[in-house]
Amino acid sequence: MGHKGFKLREMTTGIKGLRIWVLLASVLAAPAVHAQQYFDPGLFQRNVQQKPDDYLARGARLGSFHFSPGVDLAWEHNDNVFYLPEDELDDDILHVRPWANLVSDWNRHSLNVSATADFANYRDYGANDYDDWVTQLDGRIDVRRDDWISYDAQWMHLHEDRRNPDARFGVEPTTFDYGGYGLGYDHVFNRLKLGAYYAHNFFDYDNNRTIDGDVIDNQDRDRESDRLTLRGDWQIGAESAIFASWGINSIDYDQPLDDNGFHRDSDGQSVAVGMSWDMTDLLTGDAFVGWSRQDYDDPTLRDVDGLNLGAGLTWTPRPATLVNVRFAGGPQETTQPGTSGYFSRLYSARLQQELRPNFLLHVRGSWTDNEYENAGVDNAELSDTDVTRWGVGLSYLFNRNFSLTAGYTRESQGANIDSFEYDANRYFLSLGVEL
Repeated sequence: MGHKGFKLREMTTGIKGLRIWVLLASVLAAPAVHAQQYFDPGLFQRNVQQKPDDYLARGARLGSFHFSPGVDLAWEHNDNVFYLPEDELDDDILHVRPWANLVSDWNRHSLNVSATADFANYRDYGANDYDDWVTQLDGRIDVRRDDWISYDAQWMHLHEDRRNPDARFGVEPTTFDYGGYGLGYDHVFNRLKLGAYYAHNFFDYDNNRTIDGDVIDNQDRDRESDRLTLRGDWQIGAESAIFASWGINSIDYDQPLDDNGFHRDSDGQSVAVGMSWDMTDLLTGDAFVGWSRQDYDDPTLRDVDGLNLGAGLTWTPRPATLVNVRFAGGPQETTQPGTSGYFSRLYSARLQQELRPNFLLHVRGSWTDNEYENAGVDNAELSDTDVTRWGVGLSYLFNRNFSLTAGYTRESQGANIDSFEYDANRYFLSLGVEL
């Protein structure tokens, strides 16, 4: 092997190469709940994506770990808290959002633990109050120089508000638990990396009530899923690779039949091909084109399939500018009558621009298209929705530990059924405190 190939092997099998391969596999290992169209609590986004070095919080050392805690205290005004097509009702909401990250600083292996929560209190419509929390961990066990085991686990207590068609008629938000674990193994053969990843997840929903006091039985939404993904990456440069993946899944509902008499267990598969980058000072992430299909056990439920683009990219064209791009798509579950499921496609982008080192501009936007698979013979059946979100904000960094963010977000949903359409304008002011 020539000198160039030797340097490539050194990079691939060294610590930097190990970090690159783990990063390239990370998108396929993300929890499925993050891609769900109607789940948008804001728990997975900080007001400020990345701070200038002079304004970075220092955190604290705990042995061989780095500990970073913080809290956001926020006021929000929403002019359509029930997400109605007309006769909107507005309210003011107070949020307390504590969070903490614990990251290992080891030469071999890694362990990362995070926790965050959102405690929301409505001034006028207290039935909308909710307490969301999320705990997650992930890490890596270095078996040998070219082999490692990856693992992750999560447990979340979350809510669905009335923008979700499956939670439309509840007198209060529908609460549910989501959790699971994953395990993967990767091996590098010079330029080729082969890996396998297994994940198990569950949803556990609480019942709700209508405004008339009738019980909404959500137990027919409880389910578990198993997913196996195989992936191969071929390194084409020091900081890039092409890859292909194939996955299968099985979704099993706790109840044999839902409240409408459908057997919703299903099996699915997906394939994808794409390219990954890890140009640390410019572009990180991957983009791919994929196809997914979900086949349902009930012969009256149509299969859900579709072609989609996927991406998770962070672009830094210059030090003062940061751009995040995300595309996601795939079959999603629903218990809408006569509907097997829907294929959801999300396209989103977020820009952070330094106007001054301590004065930041944020601009974000997304569009989601949801195609529901049903017989189409009944005009009362939900067949499609599309959601547009955009927003703008400004953050002022007082120092390493305190920041103030103000912003505005608009969200609109169109649907083939008028009762599912809505427009909502949200204004917020947030004080961030970080150690």
